[in-house]
Amino acid sequence: MRGQYKSKRIVVSLRTHSKRAALRGSQQVSIQLENHWSAIRVQEITNSIIKQTKKPQLSVDFNGCGFDLLDARDNYLKLKGHDKSSIFQRIAERNIEYAIDVIGNKDLGEYTTTDGASFRDALLARSLTVSSVKRIFSSVRSIVNLTLKEHGLRATNPFAGTYMPEEVNAKKRTPFPEDSLIKIQKLCRRHDDDLRWLVSLISDTGMRLGEACGLKVADIELDAEIPCVHIRPNETRRLKTTSSERTIPLVGEALWAASQAVKHSTSEFLFPRYTKLGKANSNSASAALNKWLRTHAPKGCVIHSFRHSMRDRLRAIECAKDIVDQIGGWAAGSIGESYGDGYPIAVLNKWLELATSQSR
Repeated sequence: MRGQYKSKRIVVSLRTHSKRAALRGSQQVSIQLENHWSAIRVQEITNSIIKQTKKPQLSVDFNGCGFDLLDARDNYLKLKGHDKSSIFQRIAERNIEYAIDVIGNKDLGEYTTTDGASFRDALLARSLTVSSVKRIFSSVRSIVNLTLKEHGLRATNPFAGTYMPEEVNAKKRTPFPEDSLIKIQKLCRRHDDDLRWLVSLISDTGMRLGEACGLKVADIELDAEIPCVHIRPNETRRLKTTSSERTIPLVGEALWAASQAVKHSTSEFLFPRYTKLGKANSNSASAALNKWLRTHAPKGCVIHSFRHSMRDRLRAIECAKDIVDQIGGWAAGSIGESYGDGYPIAVLNKWLELATSQSR
C-alpha cells in the first residue's frame, strides 16, 4: 500500500476524550480501510492478469523530504527535551496535535504557506487571543525549523512569516494602586501564614511567582550585611531567562515574609506547599492567591500585578532603567547593558528601600 500514499504515517483525530468511543471508532475505521485496501489489491491482481498495456507514468510534482510533523516533534523532543520539564514536552506535543487536527500530518515538503494561514484561522476561530496564537506558532515553527536545519532539508517552513492580525482590546495587567498595595500588605501581616508570606515576598521584590515558589531556605540570607534572596535555578524549576538569575535585597514586607518563611519552614524549600514531588507548582499557587486577591484587590489586579507595580514604583523615584531591569530580572535592552557584573547589592538596596518606603 505504500505506493498509494505520499506519507508513511497518517494521523486523524477521532474527536473524543472517551477511550471506549475511541476504540469503537478506530475499529470502524480499521474495517473500512481493510475493505478499501482489499479492493485496491484485487484491482492490482486484475490488472496483472489482463496484462493491460503499460501506461505512461504521470509526473508528480512532489518535493518530499521524508519527515512529517510527528517526526519533527520526536526529533525536537529528542534533541531539546532531555533536560527540560514534563511541561516542555506537553506543550510541544499539544501544539503539534493542534496543527495536525487542522492541516493533517503530511511530509514537511508538502506543506505550503496556505497551510500556515489555515492553521492561524482555525486557532483564531477557537476564540484564542492573538498572543496565544503567536505562542503556538512560535512553538510549531521552532519544531519544524530544527528538523529542516538538522537534516539539511530545503523545504519551506509553512509556519514562518504567517501574517498575524493586531491584538484588539488586549488585556493589560493592572498594577496595584498605592492604597490597595498597603491594604494587601497589612492583611498579609494579619493572616501571617505561608500564602500571605508568598504574597508579601513578591510585593516588595517584584519577583515572578514561579521564582518565589521554587525558592530554597538556602537561597535566603537573613544574616548578611544586606539581607537578600538569591534567584537561581534548581531541580524543581528553571528560570525564564539568563537575566532571571540574580540577587535581590530584602526590604520592607519582603524581609518580614522571608524571615517568617525561614522560621517556620519544615523542609529545604521555603514554600513546601508548592514544591511537591520534585516540582514547583506555580499554577496551583497562582489559582489560590488570585482567588484570595479577588476579594481584597481592585478588579484586574492579580498576583502578577505586583511585578508591574514594582516597576512603576521604581519609575516613580526615577530609578535608572538598567537598575530596574537588574532587580526584576528583565533582559538587558542593549549589548552594552549586558557587559560587566551589574550593580552591587548596596545600590539595589538603596533604590528598593526608597521605593518600598513610600508604602510603609
